Amino acid sequence: MISTEQANVNFRHIFKDLVFGWSQIRHKNTFAYLKHLSVFDQVDIEEVRGKFYTSAKERGLPTQSDALARLKEEELWGSADEAKIKEQEEYLKNAETSKKQLYLKKEIDRANEEIDAAKIKIGALLSTKDELLGQTCEKYADSRVSDHYILRSLYKDEKLTEFFYDQYSIDQMTRPEMFAIVKIYNDSYNVFNDTNIQKVTLQDFYQPYIPFCENVNNMFSKPLFELSINQVKLVIYSRMFKNIFENYPKIPDRIKSDPDKILDYVNAQEKAKDNLKNFDKDGASTIVGAKKEDYEYLGITEGSQNTLSAKLKEKGGKMDMKDLMSALKA
Repeated sequence: MISTEQANVNFRHIFKDLVFGWSQIRHKNTFAYLKHLSVFDQVDIEEVRGKFYTSAKERGLPTQSDALARLKEEELWGSADEAKIKEQEEYLKNAETSKKQLYLKKEIDRANEEIDAAKIKIGALLSTKDELLGQTCEKYADSRVSDHYILRSLYKDEKLTEFFYDQYSIDQMTRPEMFAIVKIYNDSYNVFNDTNIQKVTLQDFYQPYIPFCENVNNMFSKPLFELSINQVKLVIYSRMFKNIFENYPKIPDRIKSDPDKILDYVNAQEKAKDNLKNFDKDGASTIVGAKKEDYEYLGITEGSQNTLSAKLKEKGGKMDMKDLMSALKA
């Protein structure tokens, strides 16, 4: 069983469920098996959503655009409010782009704080908008298709051959019963987010599998397109971090289990490239604005200037990132 508390996530359990393609849950005083979404399931969901949307519209439920027009007439939500969302989204986009140009740790940390704050503001604005909109064709369709998929994801057996609910049981189900099932589903499945799947690939117990991730058949016995979306992500992230650790062997141990910090570190190394090339040029021995923690973050130690200078001369004044990292390791 999977713990739903983020602080108590059991990555071995997540790994097991990723490999099997299902999660075991407790339901109706017995065990049920929750199938993980595949690309083909997504296609089915899109088709079913369209049917629910059409049904809602035929019954007179307003579309989102209709609801927005009403809110504008009643002066509850208008162009100025939409502009606030777009402004924050643009700010967030620019902040994320700007962060990619940074390499000093303190500046990266500050950028991450600004990005988190922008996301919170956007979330609050969207939540207010959603409350004001009320029920719409889009909301109804999303809700019904979610219920439909959840019920069709529950099985009685590990091989996923027998549905937990037949169509008659689904038709007779009350809304409170449906809400209870949705809660069980969310509590079990929400743990399979991108961050947690990335963290699985960074666990010590997973490292023996990393060398084999280049070949999908080494990891799963099914064809690629039959894999769950989570399984495909596991393959992708395994390859990504395998490549990163091969090219950046000096990643600090303290961040090796944090995917976001690893990606920030790699980006910082790349963006420091031009500065490092001129690190000892014309007698310069410091990076403007850098402090001790920044030098440690970039892997620069006392005396590395001379090593870098010698390496530059050896390479005829031209170095690629691999040469730079090699010089700094010396």
